[in-house]
Amino acid sequence: MAGSDEWKDEWMWIVPFGGIVAFIAAFGIGANDVANAYATSVGSKALTIKQACFLAVIFEFLGAFLAGSQVADTIRSGIADYKCFTDTPEILMYGNMCVIISVAMWLILATKYEMPVSTTHSCVGGMIGMTIVAKGSDCVVWSAEGNEYNLYLPKGVVAIILSWILSPVLSGMFSSGMFLVLRAVVLRASNSFRMAIKLYPVLIFVAVMLNVFFIISKGLAKKICPSKSSDPGFLCEEKDGVGTGKVDAMVALGLSAGVAAGVALACYPLYSYISRRVEERTVNDASKATADAEKKSSTIDVAEVSAVVEPAAEQTRSQRVISVLMTSLNTDVHLSKDTQTMAVHDNAEKFDARTEMVFEYIQIFTAIVDSFAHGANDVANAMGPFMAIHAIHKTGKVGKKAEESEEDGLWILALGGIGIGVGLCLYGYQIIRAIGVKLAAITPPRGVCIELGSAVVIIFGSFLGLPLSTTHCQVGATTGVALLEGKGGVNTWVLFKTVIGWIITLIVVGFSTGSILAWGLAAPVFEGKVNVYLDEGCPDWATSHDYIINATALA
Repeated sequence: MAGSDEWKDEWMWIVPFGGIVAFIAAFGIGANDVANAYATSVGSKALTIKQACFLAVIFEFLGAFLAGSQVADTIRSGIADYKCFTDTPEILMYGNMCVIISVAMWLILATKYEMPVSTTHSCVGGMIGMTIVAKGSDCVVWSAEGNEYNLYLPKGVVAIILSWILSPVLSGMFSSGMFLVLRAVVLRASNSFRMAIKLYPVLIFVAVMLNVFFIISKGLAKKICPSKSSDPGFLCEEKDGVGTGKVDAMVALGLSAGVAAGVALACYPLYSYISRRVEERTVNDASKATADAEKKSSTIDVAEVSAVVEPAAEQTRSQRVISVLMTSLNTDVHLSKDTQTMAVHDNAEKFDARTEMVFEYIQIFTAIVDSFAHGANDVANAMGPFMAIHAIHKTGKVGKKAEESEEDGLWILALGGIGIGVGLCLYGYQIIRAIGVKLAAITPPRGVCIELGSAVVIIFGSFLGLPLSTTHCQVGATTGVALLEGKGGVNTWVLFKTVIGWIITLIVVGFSTGSILAWGLAAPVFEGKVNVYLDEGCPDWATSHDYIINATALA
């Protein structure tokens, strides 16, 4: 069947259907994994859900659009050995569609039960299940030799499993170390408010430098550093006088530092404004607290008040639909706190309220950095299998890297970015509440350290082309910072449920993907006369079932 292009018309339906399902999978990522970027900001009250949604739509999209291709390559070609599908590209197309379906279903189901699962786990598990069913376990890239560009780390499933372990550990160590220093030097200082103002430009510098470095090294690398060029340019790495197609890390880092320093200096007027704004908010909050206390001290006849309350007008059908769609944006995630969550929040050390307010503004910058990194990593996870579907159908062949044109790759990543934004806006409150409120007490200083720590690990991993789990990074960073408060700093039930979700994700998605693929390969296809698909791409076990119809006998 793969010998001609006739199969492309028969399997054309997979492309539009796969695109729809990929958008739904991106919706699930927005509802579940986007909490990695904004749960801490909403949990610390630095942002509302509506503000987080606005920023996510912009920066998740930009992260996917500008820097998502490297991880997409790893997901779509780093798990399954493409050589096994060279003669049956249609099977790989169908298999990738099954992966996307399973990922979409699992992410939405996990979100319903407040389980922050890993999108990377889901995609990798699906690819493994698909490959084993279609071609056997030998076609799974369990391990492959690395090269100098990824520090000679192993590739394949082994590398990804290793990254799942390293992600929470490194993020937890980095974030807790940052908060340990911040708490000792700034938060516990007698003049912590002034110290925080002085620290502001440093944190802006770090946040901007990370973003610029990420854009240069990942998003612009293919455009400005052509491979095997005799004149690669000053930003590009070369070996033996020939360009390697990679950005020179040290040059990119220096350029990023220069841009970040300029931005930090340009924001100088902002520092004095924030100082004045915090002082004004402190006075206003004190006045409001006094007024609330006086109001509570007055006696109110509850029966009398309730008697004059008029019943709400009955909503029309359209109003009810709008109300349901706005549930996520209108939900106050801080209202519902169980006993264990309340105990965790009461256990957290409190600092100067003015200092906490300063870090609210800083946290917006760090949330943007985290969001950009998240978009580059997780949108690629969702759209990597669909990129493979589109490229295989367009080119008619299977290669190590699907030969997407630049325009095709960008619109596919853009589709994923939009899906993530919609998912957060319509269903993101569940996971935001789980990680940002229930898991630990998140305040602006803690949130800054959590977001910067996880962003550094994600960006470094993406630079190496490793599809790190942003869920692992965020939960690891949050847990690391929370443990500085002692054992009572973490909600053990939420953490336990999260870890269980990580473990079963690989199994659930792998099994469901394999089941859908097996059902599709073994099912009869009716086209006028009864016909079945019994090509060389169908595994031996599929042809052994008694219910497979022999088209020749029925002709």
